[in-house]
Amino acid sequence: MTLLRHADLLRPFLAVARHGNLSAAARELAITQPALTKNVHKLEERLGTTLFERGVRGMKLTRSGAALYDHALQIEVHCRVAESNIDDSASGLSGRIRVGAGPYWGMVLPAAIARLQEQFPRLDVTLDVGVNEITLPKLFAGDLDLVMCRLPEAGTTPPGIERRAFLDIHLRVAAAKRHPLHAKRRITGSDLVRYPWVLYHHDRDVMHRLAAVLKESGLPPPVIRVETTSLLSMLQLLRAGPYLACIPEAYLRAAAAPDIAPLRFTSKIWSFESGALFHESLRDFTPIKLLMEALARDVR
Repeated sequence: MTLLRHADLLRPFLAVARHGNLSAAARELAITQPALTKNVHKLEERLGTTLFERGVRGMKLTRSGAALYDHALQIEVHCRVAESNIDDSASGLSGRIRVGAGPYWGMVLPAAIARLQEQFPRLDVTLDVGVNEITLPKLFAGDLDLVMCRLPEAGTTPPGIERRAFLDIHLRVAAAKRHPLHAKRRITGSDLVRYPWVLYHHDRDVMHRLAAVLKESGLPPPVIRVETTSLLSMLQLLRAGPYLACIPEAYLRAAAAPDIAPLRFTSKIWSFESGALFHESLRDFTPIKLLMEALARDVR
């Protein structure tokens, strides 16, 4: 038996797996809970295995269910791409692509998306900006098609996810140009711990790495006085007070913030490879392909 013979039952299976309970999955599919239960049981009977453990806290994948999940997800993506390609051939490029972006890419993507929609005005785009901890689970669950982000280590992504490197990102300590530390020719860790810090709310990896650099000099971690979910607010805080923040150099360029600049702190905080993660079935899907080509030109 092949999974394609059971394709009509995979969508109910995926909905239950995503939500962990029948009522939420039934609402997503706009069917009754008994009908959904019947579909799940039918798939289990056809495959000859139990896919879910039923408990008071909901539905949890069994080992067999977990093994099926990644394959079912790829079939769902393939079907959606096939439907979109059929629509493209019949009526011109249309439909929707769902894109995730890290903080830097959230500044770069809008211009590329605008150019893509000039070429294909019937194409809709969803743009979800956030750190990897937010966007990657959505990509792996099939809720996003493409994520532009800090690339995880090779071999750590689920099957069916392709990666493409675009550039290296370097984190620097930054402040408004009127900050007193810009007047110093050489800045030490002791200088950095004297001032308040702003943290982008979800990005604690950055502070952990900076704290490790300071610890090597016997210094305490930076004192975070403001946490914000808005990168624009972070820049505004740097302009308004004596705050410091760790920001990618590339982000400062993309944000067109000439009044904010890296300090002369030479210790390396963090550098990483950044680029695209996407479902391999979308490699030749026209909107995704053209968007990545545009982004590659932009970052060059």
